Amino acid sequence: MLTRRKLMGASAAAAVTAFGLPVSAQGQTMKFASATLNDVQHQFQKLFKEKLESQMDGQEVELYPASQLGPIPRMVEGVMFGTIEAFITATAFLSQVDPRFQAFDVAGLFQDPNRTRSLLSNDDFRARIQTYGNDRNIEPIATFAHSPNTIISKRPLTSLDDLRGLKVRVLGTPFQVEPIKALGATPVPMPLSEVMPAIQTGTIDAVISAPTVASAFRYYDAAPHMMMVPSWPLIVTVAASRSWLSGLPQEAATSVRQIAQEAELEAVQWGEADVQKAAETWAENGGVVSSITPEIEEALQSTISESTQSLVSSNDVLANEVDALRKISVSLG
Repeated sequence: MLTRRKLMGASAAAAVTAFGLPVSAQGQTMKFASATLNDVQHQFQKLFKEKLESQMDGQEVELYPASQLGPIPRMVEGVMFGTIEAFITATAFLSQVDPRFQAFDVAGLFQDPNRTRSLLSNDDFRARIQTYGNDRNIEPIATFAHSPNTIISKRPLTSLDDLRGLKVRVLGTPFQVEPIKALGATPVPMPLSEVMPAIQTGTIDAVISAPTVASAFRYYDAAPHMMMVPSWPLIVTVAASRSWLSGLPQEAATSVRQIAQEAELEAVQWGEADVQKAAETWAENGGVVSSITPEIEEALQSTISESTQSLVSSNDVLANEVDALRKISVSLG
């Protein structure tokens, strides 16, 4: 929520922005939270802060990475209640806010990194995403691929059968819970901040995670085997407080949204390089990175699809959204 003095003059924002001059801002300091550290989410935060403070005169952004403002559910609530202005997170953590966020976990919608990038940057696709969570005081102002998901484990995985009997940390969404069950493993939802201690104590045997997050939190010290799954991307979104945005002069709110899009483009490029860097860091620290075979990847996608089909068909809102997103995907060729 921006101070009155900082947003004085924002009525002239459209004119000065056209000439590249700073937009005036007013209000309290913006709090921008995340659960991760030194990954593409954190990089987005830094880019957004730099751009917003340089383009909106007087505006300040405070960054709170690594769950400094509490576990993920509390940060989601913070945005909903307006005590946190923005929170960048995996879309799965917003599924209780709006079932449409679960569309990002539906098998087959995102098939490879290039396809994922094309879909998420499509104007029609983006317009739909920006309505998710609106009736719960949330507006997604940026949505992009964080990285491919990986399966990280204490012992090598040579087939999906190797997951049987393991306790696997998942995001708290049925679109990860049900596939893990179908694979004969036990899904264990837990906040990111609890994952490393759980690996070390044996509470869990494996983790579904982004490679950059796993490397940043040094999971290789306790679970050294990493298998990347390109067809299973982790999608993240910047959930902004609608009450905060609506409290800004229109020109200032428009600038915030535009700056988020600018930061997204740069963050995606940075993130793609960071995935490779994370794999190299993993190997340098004694971890083993393996590429999933086409056979295992096909079997995994089939399991995800079969085990979650009823989740889509039983929710009309989600089913209609998935159908709409698939039509956009088909239109792209």
